[in-house]
Amino acid sequence: MEGLNLHPAFSGIQIQYMNLKFPLALALITSMLLFSRCARKTDDPAAEIKTYEAVAAAFGSKINLNSLANYGNQALPAYLRKDNAGPNAINNGKATLGRILFYDKQLSLDNSISCASCHRQSFAFGDTAIASRGVSGGLTGRHSMRLVNARFAAEGKFFWDERAATLQMQTTMPIKDHAEMGYSGVNGRPGLDALLSKLGALPYYRELFQFVYGNTDVTEFRLQECLSQFILSIQSFDARYDAGRAQVANDNAAFPNFTAQENMGKNLFLTAPVFDGTGSRTGGGLGCNGCHNAPEFDIDPNSGNNGIIGVLNGSGIDVNNAHLR
Repeated sequence: MEGLNLHPAFSGIQIQYMNLKFPLALALITSMLLFSRCARKTDDPAAEIKTYEAVAAAFGSKINLNSLANYGNQALPAYLRKDNAGPNAINNGKATLGRILFYDKQLSLDNSISCASCHRQSFAFGDTAIASRGVSGGLTGRHSMRLVNARFAAEGKFFWDERAATLQMQTTMPIKDHAEMGYSGVNGRPGLDALLSKLGALPYYRELFQFVYGNTDVTEFRLQECLSQFILSIQSFDARYDAGRAQVANDNAAFPNFTAQENMGKNLFLTAPVFDGTGSRTGGGLGCNGCHNAPEFDIDPNSGNNGIIGVLNGSGIDVNNAHLR
């Protein structure tokens, strides 16, 4: 009798009816089909598609957990030299959760402020206001820093006064700031634990944390990890400088898309100044590159204090001696 062809995963395997007793043949066929089904569940992405009703209800088609946006493998210019993602390599699931957290006003005490309120995408994830507004009319002590290209930098510390040792630690400090997002734990306000409980009770976060971590636990470490991964994914390399730099061998070469005056300005920025014995500049450039390194234009971690007052409407310099390099 002609053989029985099984699932394609078992091509080449045929069972002859006439040579086997029926119960044994049936058992063998059943076990192979069950194995085939298990293999499809593991290897076939379509078999893993799930419905996330709470996420769909909250975000519609903007978030699709079955087809994540590409956060971790975006195209990068060949001339970049720095990448500080390190052990916090971007995971698309965690960055997706970080994106949701970043734009969610539920992270503030009165549901009025999100990270994006002070770091607006339309302004390079910064703010046009000198001081950003927080909960109950609170104001930030400093101008909100832009977040674009934070991954491509040599900084080891964060905030203007470098009070955060890592980007991950930095992400929850505004949440715990009394004037910004309000979970300060002082003056009658609850601390971060109240926020963790609040988020854990929201159905869409229960689905999201289960999706990313395998359980619904909301912790400060997980907030920090996901927010920092989203921030690391924020990149922009479409400025005229980027277009020019891509066409030449180094930053000092004349950019073909720059005017003569623009190339002169670039050279002044990149070139160190020359001083005489009295400290007067006698030649060279302006040395901006000493603190703002091209081509990433990050802030050199060994930059010195430039004498600017740190706190808005304050007096004196609030940068301690550890930062006077």
